[in-house]
Amino acid sequence: MKFPKRINKYHIPSLFTLTNLFFGFLAVISIAEGYVLRAAYLIIAAGIFDVLDGKLARWIRSPSQFGTELDSLADMVSFCLAPALLIWSLYTQDLHPVLAALIAGAPLYFGALRLAKYNVNQQINPRPYFDGLPSPMNAMVVVALVFYYTEYNYAGAAKVVLPVVMATSFLMVSPIRYPKSPRLSFQGGWGNSAFLLGIIGLVISGVLWGAWVLLPGVALYIVGGLVRWLTRAYSVVDLGSVEKKI
Repeated sequence: MKFPKRINKYHIPSLFTLTNLFFGFLAVISIAEGYVLRAAYLIIAAGIFDVLDGKLARWIRSPSQFGTELDSLADMVSFCLAPALLIWSLYTQDLHPVLAALIAGAPLYFGALRLAKYNVNQQINPRPYFDGLPSPMNAMVVVALVFYYTEYNYAGAAKVVLPVVMATSFLMVSPIRYPKSPRLSFQGGWGNSAFLLGIIGLVISGVLWGAWVLLPGVALYIVGGLVRWLTRAYSVVDLGSVEKKI
């Protein structure tokens, strides 16, 4: 009797990526069934596995082009399609169907452009930062807004949510730099350790207190990137020398 071979350790990161995709698909199903808060929590769960798959791949030294492409496909469902459906189902009832699809689909359209751009750049010139807002963080913006306005049941939520989501979706294809997630270690310097503690605290607090913590957290991340970009753009220091140092 032959027993199946043990799973190769190099396939484990892909299993985490598929788990991300699974949670994203469950989020889509939940939205179709009307359980929007459940979908929001499932997107957060997908985000956790999205972070872990890349960290795990680097830890066991198995990053690959296959893993990068699979990760992008999973992100398209979990952080582009699912958030777009959340927006469409909650905040576009008063719009023409075509206009609703255009506006609510912003996380999907810009997310697809952003992921394709990222994959190309990773092949040509890998960078230690993100060019443009990462799609999982844009999805967290949507989730935080859904938590906030679902809790307060504000009648005019669409007038706030739709412009904000359009703006943050556009940031995904902008040249603004955003930091990548920190190393899962406290031996990477004080900056990495502080960032890691901040991310852990944000995830735990977001699950416990929802929008009260998640919304300020994602806002701080987005505004921080904008401030750094504006500082560089208007600095008297030669930008070419800055590029060489990064």
